[in-house]
Amino acid sequence: MNIAVIGCGYVGLVSGTCLAALGHQVTGVDVNTQRVAALQAGKVPIYEPGLSEMILQQTAARRLTFTTDLPAAVREAQVIFVAVGTPPSPNGGYDLSMLFGAVEKIIQSAQSSKTIVIKSTVPPGTGEKVAQLAAQSNHRLEVVNNPEFLREGTAIRDFMNPDRIVFGASTADGLAVLREIYQPLIDRGFNILSMGRASAELSKFGANAMLAMRISFINELSRLASAVGADIESVRMGIGSDPRIGPAFLKAGIGYGGSCFPKDVAALLHQMESLKIEPHLLAGVEKANQQQRQHFVGRVLEAVAGIKQPEIALWGLAFKPDTDDIRESPAVDIARLLATAGCKVRAFDPEAMDNTQRVLGSTISYTTDIISATTGADAVVVATDWPIFITQNWHTIKQVMRGTHIFDGRNCLASGKVGAAGLHYHAVGRPPISPGGGREGTVGVVVAG
Repeated sequence: MNIAVIGCGYVGLVSGTCLAALGHQVTGVDVNTQRVAALQAGKVPIYEPGLSEMILQQTAARRLTFTTDLPAAVREAQVIFVAVGTPPSPNGGYDLSMLFGAVEKIIQSAQSSKTIVIKSTVPPGTGEKVAQLAAQSNHRLEVVNNPEFLREGTAIRDFMNPDRIVFGASTADGLAVLREIYQPLIDRGFNILSMGRASAELSKFGANAMLAMRISFINELSRLASAVGADIESVRMGIGSDPRIGPAFLKAGIGYGGSCFPKDVAALLHQMESLKIEPHLLAGVEKANQQQRQHFVGRVLEAVAGIKQPEIALWGLAFKPDTDDIRESPAVDIARLLATAGCKVRAFDPEAMDNTQRVLGSTISYTTDIISATTGADAVVVATDWPIFITQNWHTIKQVMRGTHIFDGRNCLASGKVGAAGLHYHAVGRPPISPGGGREGTVGVVVAG
């Protein structure tokens, strides 16, 4: 099938490349001439494990091309995926101007019947508005919804081995086109869920809001654990072992970030309030998320109180490992808060340094490796759980530091090794470890750290 994917950002680039890998002829379309030129030259503008290699494979096989010529791509395509950005609106909700702008250009360019697939994350009801706009065309333009459930760092695996594929369609013809596109995955037995467009749109929002809520819940519970002397890592295992609950997204830390959870929770709140539906539960999710990182920074500042312009080594800037994405990253917020409080922050991240520098500028300093960031530091803050941070030699870290405090914002370090190196270990919702100390395990259970 001949497919055009409008928007070569994260979702469009991953989706288009994977569609080509399924055997379709795919043209990626973007208005950014520099981005398209880079892609044509084999340079990928985002970091996602395996994506560069897959793009090179598909372009070499001539199943994937890139262009800025939207009209030509639309004319040649049977199906047009719309994967443009839908950023937060200043007034709340989503800014859908790029989405509707792309649809208008499709209408102007189409010279025969087409199927428009909305891949961008959009509020429930958007598909119906797009369908009303598409009805103005002289040709039949079927509008369907196919929300993405891609996790940064594992996006290719998520596309090619999905938990589920959601089809939102109002007609049998629209559903048939989606089935034809995904037939290679259907043949492999992956779950296909067919529903109306609004239901598909709300499924995407509901999934992200639920995951964000679980993170805020366990983080709020971690504050109680600290107050009563409990260990949130043991508590989360006690909770997550219940098959009705499960362990996913119950890891205490400094909160969620990224391009999806924060804006989707905010947009869902905005839509509910606009419809006079009071969001009792969701209203506290983002508030708890923000308070978690502020509380964490307060503990760091307490540990270095009395030191004139304390030096903090910040390990990690991306909102999660295996990505260079810093959108709504807790690590970036923590950097700002520490710098505002008068700390000298030196940061290192394997992939997100350039993106952070474009946002924070000279607010903090940037280093080329962990040791450079840590030398002379009064405290280390682990804000992203990259494997390179977890496997450090803590005796070496102790030697280059001026202070002795390690703050584990992701509960990912081996606390016994940190303590054995002569360092203070501070985690989230866990009892602290003094230099030379360790953590007792629970009989019959292997506990983290």
